[in-house]
Amino acid sequence: MKLTDKHKIQLRVSIDKVYPLGNECWSEIEPLIYIKELDKNNYFSKEGQLTRDLGLISNGILRIFYLNEKGEEWNKLFLQKNDFVAAGISPEKKSITNIQALSKTMILCIPYTELIKISTRHKEINAFIQKLTFAYLEQKQVREIRLLSEEAMSNYLLFRNAFPDLESKIQHYHIASYLGITPTQLSRLRKKMNTYQQM
Repeated sequence: MKLTDKHKIQLRVSIDKVYPLGNECWSEIEPLIYIKELDKNNYFSKEGQLTRDLGLISNGILRIFYLNEKGEEWNKLFLQKNDFVAAGISPEKKSITNIQALSKTMILCIPYTELIKISTRHKEINAFIQKLTFAYLEQKQVREIRLLSEEAMSNYLLFRNAFPDLESKIQHYHIASYLGITPTQLSRLRKKMNTYQQM
């Protein structure tokens, strides 16, 4: 797919919501933007890879997951339209997670090494990356505390609140993995929820 002005506007608006970049800085970034299209089950990045791109999801769904020592997959996060995605924050450190498309997905990408080069001239990029990192870490911390302290039903309701349209779009074992429960347990929660809603 060809990159359009609409795509560029979508990316700039999303960046500016995190931290506004000046026109001079943007004029250096704009020529670097390209589109990466992923079919369902294709990977944006894999464990052990270096960070190649900073991306913004134009449309579609991604999951961030890791494999434990037994080879079991555990979903850490779901990403949707207008969410940023990167294999990591440091260009020198290899990723410890995998990022995979759960549907046909289009991502607006900026090569990460080029972005770092521009940041030496435009300090607002560093502020943008820092704010993005803090937001992700806060989200991660909230989720981990919740999984330790909340009941399964509470976690399920919080998932539905955080990702209102996702349940009908992805396979339910991905949701169970995200919640740290089995697909059978999720099925019971869904049944209980449906019974409650019909009362």
